[in-house]
Amino acid sequence: MPVQLLNLISTPIPVLNSLGLDLSVGLSSDDPVVGRHPSEVYRAYLTIYSPEGRRLDRVVLGDIPPRRRRLFDISGLTRRVVSGCDHLVVVHRVPARLADQTVSLDDPVEMEEPDYSLFRSLIQYAYPGRGNGSVIYETPPRLNMQRPGGSPSTTLTFTSKIVLSSSVRTYVVPIHYSMNPAYAAEGHYRYVLLDAAGRQVLDQTVAMPAFTVRALDLAAALPSDRLQPEACTNDELACFSFVAWCADAALAPLVLNVASDLGGVSVEHTHPAQAFLMPRDDKEKNRIKAAAVTVWQQRADRARIGAGHVG
Repeated sequence: MPVQLLNLISTPIPVLNSLGLDLSVGLSSDDPVVGRHPSEVYRAYLTIYSPEGRRLDRVVLGDIPPRRRRLFDISGLTRRVVSGCDHLVVVHRVPARLADQTVSLDDPVEMEEPDYSLFRSLIQYAYPGRGNGSVIYETPPRLNMQRPGGSPSTTLTFTSKIVLSSSVRTYVVPIHYSMNPAYAAEGHYRYVLLDAAGRQVLDQTVAMPAFTVRALDLAAALPSDRLQPEACTNDELACFSFVAWCADAALAPLVLNVASDLGGVSVEHTHPAQAFLMPRDDKEKNRIKAAAVTVWQQRADRARIGAGHVG
């Protein structure tokens, strides 16, 4: 079967220059599934996209020897190409023996269906010289690889880790990436915030072209009069639940809680809670997910009308 070597092991990552965070990526040559692939030399590459989603450059990060790990400074490489703006990069690992046999990494090669799942990357965001936070993840299987005539992938996001105060801000960062370099769809990510009583206090939509990221500043989007009533007496944190959906693309979200004055960063990429309740059959899973997106859309529409925010 034809295989894109750059898709064997890859991770799409937001570069968050607007938040003043440095990005580093940790990569390993060891297979996390014991006995599947013996450790060998992997060559790491970095594909850099513009804030608008246009591919700008691809650079070689270097080789990772067998049974070794390396931490790469991504911000140091990308700021010479894009400075000040948020944008997408993708880290790829390719077995060096295959890379050496290939004229162009963009050309597919024939090989048996490979399994490099769970080769995750460590993503670290840091305030220079101060605190940092990290998370591990990989590109979801067949991400936005729509079959001819098939329906687009969808997104459904839940998290209760939205905390806002005078010193702490939460950013939700959706990633719009595809394993198909010719992919050109635009996604529309609609998100709502719910207070402790379940009332909808925010409803916004952001358009995302292919190969872009967005840092959604929830404190800036939320009306100031909505913050104080939700503040907890002891820690002055306003806590909310976040729900988002996209009916025309699969978007992978990161959630960052940052305290810039203190130099604190936490970052997560949680497994979708609803996935544990889904059937194994992909068609049935997609049907249920699409139905859930429709229900949340209708609920949000009713809340907008009830609050007088029509249109």
